[in-house]
Amino acid sequence: MKNKTYILITLTSLLFACRKDVNVKLPDYQEKLVVEGSIETGKNPVVLLSISVPYFGTFDFTTPEKAFVKGAFVTVSDGTIIDTLSEIDPTTGYIYLGTKITGQEGKTYTLKVRYNAKEYSVQSTLLAPVPLDSLYFRWEEDSLGFIWQHFKEPVGLGNNYRWFSKRLNTKYQDNFFAAPLFSVFDDKFIDGKAFDFSYDRGPQPDKIQAWRDDPKRNWYRVGDTVAVKFTHIGKTEYDFWYTYYQNKASNSNPFSAPTNVKSMFGQQEDVFGAFVAYSTSFDTLVVKPKP
Repeated sequence: MKNKTYILITLTSLLFACRKDVNVKLPDYQEKLVVEGSIETGKNPVVLLSISVPYFGTFDFTTPEKAFVKGAFVTVSDGTIIDTLSEIDPTTGYIYLGTKITGQEGKTYTLKVRYNAKEYSVQSTLLAPVPLDSLYFRWEEDSLGFIWQHFKEPVGLGNNYRWFSKRLNTKYQDNFFAAPLFSVFDDKFIDGKAFDFSYDRGPQPDKIQAWRDDPKRNWYRVGDTVAVKFTHIGKTEYDFWYTYYQNKASNSNPFSAPTNVKSMFGQQEDVFGAFVAYSTSFDTLVVKPKP
């Protein structure tokens, strides 16, 4: 018994003797220009510019407009026309909007941003549309459920998709097509196959807190008229959004390693983000009471 006690005391003393305060010096933070841009079939290009915020910083998120970039020179070209985007300041954020170019199938668009005496560029090609076959509603509770899609994926590897939805009804009308978490997928395991899938209802960017406070935020309700926007995108564009969602999901899990987001600007150290050409197709579903 004395030996056991001695061993326990010895091990305990070793643990305390080995304890040492460790001061970790974090690397200096490098500010980045963040680019969030898109062009859709039949729509003008839209670009939002902001400055990245340090993870351990003291940024005031009640005034997010302080991070928006104003005064940049932004253009989008389709190889023939150069569209100089104008600065717009809506309530939803600070954006640059084009007026001369609209998205057309088969065209490659080049975004150029000139800011702080530096120029950044990235390209995206608007592919052929790939429509869904049909929509239907599946009830999870009496008046709540999810929008389901039946989809026959075209034969030929290399297709990538992103899904959005928007409620059109009066009571819960949305201002934007919203994408839920992991709203992208590729055809690696589904090439040429027919299958059904669903997504949660995504958060509206202008109503994030209301969405978080709603215990039924992921569902659709009876009476909703839901428009679904299904988009066909390129591989680089898919990689950006897929790794972005992986990174976002890992941030809420203390046991997972963070994922490096694959910026469409490559390994440039002072710019980050994406410019995506979305080939769009639409469908609409009215959610009716359970029969």
